[in-house]
Amino acid sequence: MPLNKEGDKVSMQEAFDAWQPHAVALLIETAKRYNGFVTYSQLAEFVQAQTGITHRGLVMNWIGDVLGGVISVCASNGWPQLTSLCVTSDGTVGAGYRFAVLAAAGTDSSKEHAGDPQSLDDLDEHAARMRLECYRFFGADLPPDGGKPTLTPKAHAKKEYKKAQAKLDAPLNFCSKCNEALPMTGQCDNCD
Repeated sequence: MPLNKEGDKVSMQEAFDAWQPHAVALLIETAKRYNGFVTYSQLAEFVQAQTGITHRGLVMNWIGDVLGGVISVCASNGWPQLTSLCVTSDGTVGAGYRFAVLAAAGTDSSKEHAGDPQSLDDLDEHAARMRLECYRFFGADLPPDGGKPTLTPKAHAKKEYKKAQAKLDAPLNFCSKCNEALPMTGQCDNCD
């Protein structure tokens, strides 16, 4: 149960109502910096500090509801989704981002987005595109080329590591004549 500055208990709804405008404000300020983002923990600390309403529960158990309020504000104002600016400590948007996008679009999780250019197959890529929309909309100082969707540094490193690991884990190809492992060129050094 959240507590106010005086140590009195407040309802979760009262806390969400108090936190939501501060979350929006922080995310708008973040959107004014090209490639800016905040972590869920930073957002949680900020809204609690601004309101004096604290919650001792795990951030992951309540921050989604705060971001749900942000989704509503963005949708009602015709803004790009500021929730894309909020990431986990590992720089990814996390699984909950899918629900945020679907809620913002007014759809449910049972609907597929196959063929949609804003496909949710890669949540971090989707969030990168949405972050760029936020930077443009809220007036970030963009590079001369207008900017490009970018992953957070940690998410980029994680993706690159997975790509490198996939190459290492790929099965070897063997020469059909001498059964030796083929080099990266695909041409057998012994038989050609």
